[in-house]
Amino acid sequence: MAERCLIVIPARYGSQRFPGKVLADLAGKPVVRWCWEAAVKAGLGPVIIATEHRKVLEACRAFGAKAVLTSPRCQSGTDRVHEAARGAGAEFVINIQGDEPFMKAAVLKKAFLKLRNSPDCQIGTACTKITEKADIADPNCVKVAMNRDGRALYFSRCPVPFHHELSDLKGLPYYRHYGLYIYRREALERFVRLKPSPLERLERLEQLRALENGLRIAVAEVPALGPAIDVPADLGAAARYMSKARR
Repeated sequence: MAERCLIVIPARYGSQRFPGKVLADLAGKPVVRWCWEAAVKAGLGPVIIATEHRKVLEACRAFGAKAVLTSPRCQSGTDRVHEAARGAGAEFVINIQGDEPFMKAAVLKKAFLKLRNSPDCQIGTACTKITEKADIADPNCVKVAMNRDGRALYFSRCPVPFHHELSDLKGLPYYRHYGLYIYRREALERFVRLKPSPLERLERLEQLRALENGLRIAVAEVPALGPAIDVPADLGAAARYMSKARR
């Protein structure tokens, strides 16, 4: 596996909602370091942190990570991953966000294997069952609808699939999408050349560009992860999650 994969962690300093969040301290480590450690532990291949800011570059190199500067003109994390992966020659490129401190090595492995064992799919990702009712209506909790083989049919900030009151199917779960992606090399090259699609622009979900252009996405069901860091208040939620997990 290690010779076939490259893991790239896009770590943008200039977040609009929380500038510098990837360097925010969480239990004595920068947020991005937690993600990097999980990626290294997965053993799937080399790990690179890609950033547009020298502060992130220097901080990551200080804790032993390989880090590269990418263009500030990159429009998305995927563009940053693509730029960092140029010339690597890996068959699979894995994109995991630098604001996911509770990413697990086992989750990365399962998502990778799901794609590797789905030759008709070009992209892999992950989901988990939603257990909190409030998350179903929360637009910040992205939902995914899948077929019986775990292939994505649609992603939405709305509750999908809709549970009609007259339906004879009861108790079917909703699934939360986790924003990690495994690309076959040729799929990544194709994706970054595509223009943002109508559904992507409507829902503000980049993965819809792939579906709208015929790319197939294999989805692995994984155990629930802890909270991502999107705004400053999430650091407190993450600390509480850590404390609870240690009990």
